Amino acid sequence: MHTDVIQRFYFSGQPVRGAIVKLQNSFVESLNGHDYPPFVNALLGECLVSTLLMGVHLKHQARLSLQARGNGVVNLLMGEAQIKSSHGELTQHSIRAVARLQSNEKNEPDEPLLPLNKLIGQGHLAITIEPDQGERYQGIVEAKKSSLSACLEDYFQQSEQLPTVMKLVTSPTIAAGLLIQRMPSSDDRAPTNLIEEDNAWQEISALAATASRDELLSIDNETLLYRLFHEHNVNLSPAEKISFDCSCSEQRTSQALLKIGFQEVSKLLQLDNEIVMDCEFCSARYRFTQLKLEQLGMDFTEKIQP
Repeated sequence: MHTDVIQRFYFSGQPVRGAIVKLQNSFVESLNGHDYPPFVNALLGECLVSTLLMGVHLKHQARLSLQARGNGVVNLLMGEAQIKSSHGELTQHSIRAVARLQSNEKNEPDEPLLPLNKLIGQGHLAITIEPDQGERYQGIVEAKKSSLSACLEDYFQQSEQLPTVMKLVTSPTIAAGLLIQRMPSSDDRAPTNLIEEDNAWQEISALAATASRDELLSIDNETLLYRLFHEHNVNLSPAEKISFDCSCSEQRTSQALLKIGFQEVSKLLQLDNEIVMDCEFCSARYRFTQLKLEQLGMDFTEKIQP
């Protein structure tokens, strides 16, 4: 099992943790039904990898999304991961993604290798965590850097005070990534121990930065981690499976219609006798007639107000 998995790992005796992920089928399926240009596919691959790397260390089940919004060629990039808790069985997380371009003409920019801040324009990244139980959290960082990984490294340093190295790579069919983070030391650590931890972090982060694109895309996790950190004692957790899955459904879509309100829904029905709603993530199409909405609980006995 070398693709569509994520694995956590830890360095014995050091407050350093990491994660490594490789997506193939789940990445391709996330793009199916869309006609994005290659540079957008690559950015979405990085978004998906990022959500998994950031979410895999969460203690509870949650939905983690990464959104990049701006006024550039790419108006919106969004990757989302549903992080599941392990209960002694093979854990399976799910992902989905969507993008919006400035115009309907899905042409690549004159320079397809433009940095992220040029593609997004003036904008920001929003990291949102919605746990199954507990409060919603959102962090914001400006999209000023040339790459998504550099923006997220800034986010962890400024907002979470966690020194971080993140590597994100893609090909047309594979997206992969590596995360290394230094965790806070206990307050009672002796100064000599803190110096040792500083030195160890400098060495580990420098080694992580040497991981090449080809290595991340083609080598299995265990082999790559050995290549990078064979002089350190690395504890590698079992692989956790990843699949594409969209959480949209007729029920959820109908609930969104019910929230619009009777007046607006009635006006929409008068235009075409049905309301058609498409999912931006998976391109599923849902059709609602008045009869179907009545079956779902909408009351059409009241009169439309002028």
